[in-house]
Amino acid sequence: MHAPAARGRDRACGWGHVPVSLPEFSVRQIVLVNILFVVLMVAGWGAATRIPVDLFPDISFNAAVIITVWSGASPQEVERLVTQKLENEIEDITGIKEISSYSSESLSEILIDWDETLSEIEYESAVADLRAALDRVDDLPEDAETPFLRELSVSEAFNICMVAVVDKGDVGEFTLREVARDLKDHLERIPGLNRADLRGTRDRELRVLADKYRLAQYDLTLADLHRVILENNQNVPGGSFTDANDQEIRVRGLGNFVSAEQLAQTVVKKDPGGSHVRLVDVAEIESGFAKQRMIGRHNGDRNIMLGLSKLADKDIVDLVSEVRALIAVYGKTVPEGVELKVTWDGSQYVSARMNIMRNNLLLGVVFVVFILWLTLGFRNAMLAIVGVPFSFLVALILFPLFDITINSLSLVGFIMVSGMLVDDAIIILENIYRHVEEGRPLREAVVAGTEEVMWPVAAAIATTIAAFIPMLTVTGTSGEFMEVLPKTVTVCLLGSLLEALVILPAHYMDFGSRKKASESLSMSRQWPRIVQWSYGLRLRTERAIERLRERYIRGQRRVLAQRGPFLLMTVAALWFSFGVSCHVPVDLFPGDFNQIMVGVETPADFGLDQTDEVILGLEAALQPIRDELLDYSSYTGFSMTADENPVAGVNYGMIFISFPNSYANIANPDRVLRLVKDEMDQYQAAHPDKIVSLRVAPPRQGPPIGKPVAIRIQTDEYEQAKDIADQMKRALADIPGVYNIEDNLPVGPRELRVALDEHRASLHGLTFQDIAFALLAANDGVVPSTFKDPRSDEDVDIRVMLREDQRTSISDLLDVEVRTPAGYRVKLSDVVRIEVDRGYQRLYHRGTRRTVTVYADVDRDLGTSLSVNQIMQALFRDIPSRYPGVSVIFGGEYQETDRSISDLKRAFGIALLAIFGILAAQFRSYLQPLLVMSVIVFSFIGVIIGMAIMNLLVGGYALSFYVMYAMVGLAGIVVNDSLVLIDFINKARDRGASPIEAVVEGSRKRFRPILLTTVTTVTGLLPMAIGLTGYSRVFGPFATAIVFGLSVASLLTLFVVPTLYLTLEDGKTVLAQRFGRVSDGIGGGLPPPIRSAGS
Repeated sequence: MHAPAARGRDRACGWGHVPVSLPEFSVRQIVLVNILFVVLMVAGWGAATRIPVDLFPDISFNAAVIITVWSGASPQEVERLVTQKLENEIEDITGIKEISSYSSESLSEILIDWDETLSEIEYESAVADLRAALDRVDDLPEDAETPFLRELSVSEAFNICMVAVVDKGDVGEFTLREVARDLKDHLERIPGLNRADLRGTRDRELRVLADKYRLAQYDLTLADLHRVILENNQNVPGGSFTDANDQEIRVRGLGNFVSAEQLAQTVVKKDPGGSHVRLVDVAEIESGFAKQRMIGRHNGDRNIMLGLSKLADKDIVDLVSEVRALIAVYGKTVPEGVELKVTWDGSQYVSARMNIMRNNLLLGVVFVVFILWLTLGFRNAMLAIVGVPFSFLVALILFPLFDITINSLSLVGFIMVSGMLVDDAIIILENIYRHVEEGRPLREAVVAGTEEVMWPVAAAIATTIAAFIPMLTVTGTSGEFMEVLPKTVTVCLLGSLLEALVILPAHYMDFGSRKKASESLSMSRQWPRIVQWSYGLRLRTERAIERLRERYIRGQRRVLAQRGPFLLMTVAALWFSFGVSCHVPVDLFPGDFNQIMVGVETPADFGLDQTDEVILGLEAALQPIRDELLDYSSYTGFSMTADENPVAGVNYGMIFISFPNSYANIANPDRVLRLVKDEMDQYQAAHPDKIVSLRVAPPRQGPPIGKPVAIRIQTDEYEQAKDIADQMKRALADIPGVYNIEDNLPVGPRELRVALDEHRASLHGLTFQDIAFALLAANDGVVPSTFKDPRSDEDVDIRVMLREDQRTSISDLLDVEVRTPAGYRVKLSDVVRIEVDRGYQRLYHRGTRRTVTVYADVDRDLGTSLSVNQIMQALFRDIPSRYPGVSVIFGGEYQETDRSISDLKRAFGIALLAIFGILAAQFRSYLQPLLVMSVIVFSFIGVIIGMAIMNLLVGGYALSFYVMYAMVGLAGIVVNDSLVLIDFINKARDRGASPIEAVVEGSRKRFRPILLTTVTTVTGLLPMAIGLTGYSRVFGPFATAIVFGLSVASLLTLFVVPTLYLTLEDGKTVLAQRFGRVSDGIGGGLPPPIRSAGS
C-alpha cells in the first residue's frame, strides 16, 4: 500500500502543472484509472451480450442472381429464348465484372459478379440499371415467368438450421404438408428470422384427366377444355345502377368455381336439345398435387424440410433457441404420427468453436499464470493476465463501430491476438520488477520501468497493427470474408496498449510484487509448508533462468566469434524450409465438420422412382455403420454440382449425413468420412449401371472459391468443348491423387424432337404454337385457371391433361388432336415430323460464351491444387493452336489461391514498408529497421517446418488462408523482441559501451523478457495447436503456425540479431576506414532518438 504522505502528494499534485508521461499520470491518478478500468470492463461485458453471434461474417458476395422459370421448356430452348436474350441486354451495364449462367429444363439462372471496387453509391446505381434492363426485355416467351433478381449474401446462402416434419405413422402427404405450411407461418413470426423455405412440398391442384377417345366422340380437343374452363372461371364486373331510393348498387358477375364437383358439371359443349356435354363426361376430376419432382426422407421416413435463414444483424444462437422453443410447444399440437426435428443446427457449430477456443484458452491461461508466477511472482502474473479479458472487452465495445459480429472469423482473431496481449504486460512488468530487484522505491521503479520500455512497446504494437491492416487490401470474396480478422486484431491491440501504458502502472502500485523471491522465501519460514515450497520453487526457477542466461551469453560469444559460418547456416535453414513448403498441402478454407454430403447422379434416362431406388439402396448401405452416425436426410430429385451449386433433376439425389460431436469425431472427422465413403463405394461397385457419379465430401467452409481443379473450356460449340473435356478427364485420371473427375455438361435423357411439317400444316391453317400447346397439354398439362379452396383459403391450379395411360408412347402423342381454324380436328401425326435424339441437361455460359468446365478433387496427401493445375497447363498448352477460337481458363480454388496469394504478397509488402517506417521513426536510422526486420524472414522457417512436422505426425495441417494470415501477422509479432533488444543495445552505446559490450549487456537484460514472452505465447497457444481440449482444423494449424514461427523467431532474435548487428558494425568500420565517417550505419551520425525519462 502507498504511504499516506505519498498519497497526499499525489492528491496535492492533482492533474499536475507540468506535462507528465502516461505512466506518471497513471500512478498519480490511481483512483481515476481504476474507475476507468471498471467502467470499460462493465461496458465491454454489456457489449458482449448485445453483439450478435453468427456462423460467418455477413458479407455480400458482390453478386446477384437472375432466375427465370419457363415450365416445360428444354435446356436448349431456355438458353436460346431466355438466357441469351437476358445476357445480351445486361452485358454492357457498368460495374459488372463477369456474367455466368446455366440453362436447364424449365429454368434459366444468370449470376452477376460485381466489380469489388464499386462504391456503395455506384453499386446501388448498377443494381438499378440491372433492374431497368430486365424491365426492358419484352420478347421472352409468353408463358415464361417474369425474371426475378436476388442479391446474394452470407445470410442468404447459409441456413441457420434445418427443421424436418417427419411422417412417422403413414399420415400421408396432405397432412404432412398442412403441418409444414402452418409451422412455416409460425416460424416466420419469430423476430429476426428472414424466411423458412419449404423443401419437398408440392402445390395442390385439380387435375382434369381427359380421355382422348371421349374427346373424339364429342368432337372436342384439349384446347377446347382449356378455353371453356378459362371462360367459366372468372368474376366479371357488371357496372352499377341507381335504385328507387337513389342508392348506387354495384353489379358483379360471379363465375368462380368453389369445388371439384362444380367444375365437373361445367358444360363443355352445348346441345340445342338440352343434352349438354359436361366436363365429367369426357374427363376425370382428380384432387391431388403437382407432379412429383422431389422425394425427401429423414432416417428413412418421408419428410418435408424447412430451411431457416436469418436477418443479417440477428444472433444465431438466440434465434435457434427460439426456434427450438417454438418447435417444442408446436410439436404437442401436431397430429399423431407427425414428428418435428431439428436436423441441422448452425448454432451448435458456433458453440462448438467457442467451446474449443474457451477451453484451450483457459488451459493456456493456466500455463501462462504458472510460468509467470515462477518467474515474476503470483501478483505480477495476475496483473499480466488481466490484460487479456480487458483487451477483449474493450475490443467488443469497438466491434459495432467496425461492423464486426462474434463469428468464426472474429474468434480466430481473438485466438491470434491472445498470445500477444500478455507480451506487452510482460515486457513492462519484467522491467519494473528488475528495477524493484535493484532496490529502487516502488513508485520510481514503476514510472522508470514503464517509461524505459514505453516507446518500444508502443512501436511494437504499432508494427503488429501495421502488419495486419494491409490485409484489408485483399480483394475478392475471400478478402471480404477475411477482413474481420485484421479488424479484430487491431481493436484488441489498441485495448492492450491502453491497459499496458495506463492501467498496468496504477495496478502495480496497488498489487504488484515488491520483493525479490529470496526475500519472500525468508519471510515465508513461518508460513505453511506448501507456501514455503512454492516460494522455494520460484527461487529455484529464478536461479535456473539465471544459469540459462549465463550459458546463453557464453554461447552467444562463441557465435559472435564465428559470425560468418553461423549466418550461412541460418540462410541454409531458410532455403531448406522453402523446399519443405512444397510438400505442405494447401486448403484455403478448412472446416471442422460433423456433416457429410453424398451427391448422386444416375443415368439420364432414369426417372424419379428409379433414382429413389438408388437413394434407398445407399441409405441401406449406411446401416452397418449406423452407430457411428447421428442421423441422415435424403433428397431424390435434388443434388449439388461439382462446384457445390444446387441442381434439380429426376436423375439426381443427395444424402446429408450427420455424426455426433464426440471428441473423437471432432479430433478426426476424416475417420467417419472414410467409413461413409467405403460403404458408398462398395454400393457403387455393386451397381455400376445405376450410378453415373457419386461424390462423398464434407460441406465446404468459408466463401465460395470453387473446386481444387476447375478448367473452363470456352467455345461456340458444345460438341467441341465436350471433346476437349473428355481429353482432359483422361489426363486427370492418370495423375495420382486426383479423383471425382467430371464435367458440367451431362448428357440429357432421350429427347423427342417434334418439327412442324410446314407444308402440311399450312394446308390446315395450323401454326407451331398450336402444335406446342397440344403437346404441352397432353404431357405436363396446361393451367387455364385457379380456384380458391374455401377450406384452406389456398389457390389451387386447375390442370388439363391427358390420362396417364394414354400418354405412354410416341404413338400416343401423335394421336393427340388439334382443332383447325376451319373447325375440324387433325391428328399431330398429320402435320409433324418426329426425331429421337439426346441433348444436354444443363448448358453453361461464362462471359456470355458457351463454357464447359472440368472439375476434380485432389487428395491433399498426394498432391495440391497448384501442382495438378500446373501439370494440366503443360499438357494442354497447345489447345488454342489445335482448336482456333477455343479458350482454356484455369479457375476454381487454383485461381482463387493464385489471386489470394498475390493479394497477400501485396499486403505483406505494404506491411513491411509500414513496419520499416515505424521502426525508422523509432530508431532514426535506415539500417537498424532492416536489422530488426530480418527476423521476419527467418520466422517462416519455424512456420513451414512446424506445419510439416505436425502434418507428418498428426495429419490435417494444411496451409490455409488462416495460416497465411498468421504468417503475415507474424511479421508484426516477431519484430517486438528484436525491437526492444536493439533499443537496449542503443542505450548501452549511448552510455559509451563498445559494440560487443553493448550487445552482451542488451542481450543479458532482454534475455528473460524475450524468454518469458515467447514461452507464455507458445504455452498459451500450444493446447490449441495440438488440440488438448478439442482439436479444430481451423484453430489447430493457425496456432501451430504462430507457435513454431514465434519459437524459431525468438531463438534467432537472441543469436541472429546480435550477430547481424556486429556484422553491420564491422562493415561500418571498414567503410569508415576507407571513406571516412559513415553518416548512418547503425544509427551513427544522426541525432540520438529522444529517450524517455527513465532511460
